[in-house]
Amino acid sequence: GKSQLVAGITNASPASAEYPFTTHTATPGMLEFENIKIQLVDTPPLAPQSIEFWLPHLLRRADALLLVVDLNNAPLAQMAAILEQLDDMKISIGINEAEDKVVLSRRKALIVGNKLDLDDSHRNLASLQKEYGEQLPVITISATNGTGLEELKFKIFQLLDIIRVYTKTPGQKPDFNDPIILDNGSTMENAAREV
Repeated sequence: GKSQLVAGITNASPASAEYPFTTHTATPGMLEFENIKIQLVDTPPLAPQSIEFWLPHLLRRADALLLVVDLNNAPLAQMAAILEQLDDMKISIGINEAEDKVVLSRRKALIVGNKLDLDDSHRNLASLQKEYGEQLPVITISATNGTGLEELKFKIFQLLDIIRVYTKTPGQKPDFNDPIILDNGSTMENAAREV
């Protein structure tokens, strides 16, 4: 599901198959949203038997995490496993964080429920939203038939909490094609450094 999703909204071509654990390496792709580009990286799944040595560092350095779960296959158990793996990597997404827990990185996250087109997905979605919906945003998609992909792009943009700054040469019109991308709340000094 993850690889098919990344292939569906970026220019990447990760290995994709009907069976799990197809992805063994990180595959980057560029998501184009309006006039900006956002890098998405398809990674191996967060399962104890497939954690590569480089994966925790990659996740700690990400601006945000998309937690992709299969709505047709026990999504609550998948989320519990994902949260356990993130906890083992000392990565927090703000769910069930104990005061005495060591955290190396806090990341923004979005739960992406995939396979909305299958039979049990709507019932499972309700339980997923009930369990995690107040703590994290939840969006549903079908990577197979493209349902919800445009909304997902917008949600990723919102999750990143970024702004666009347009520059112009004196005496010229502003360039609305290639903005500088900054964190929300940045100053003109931050924009000047980026130029």
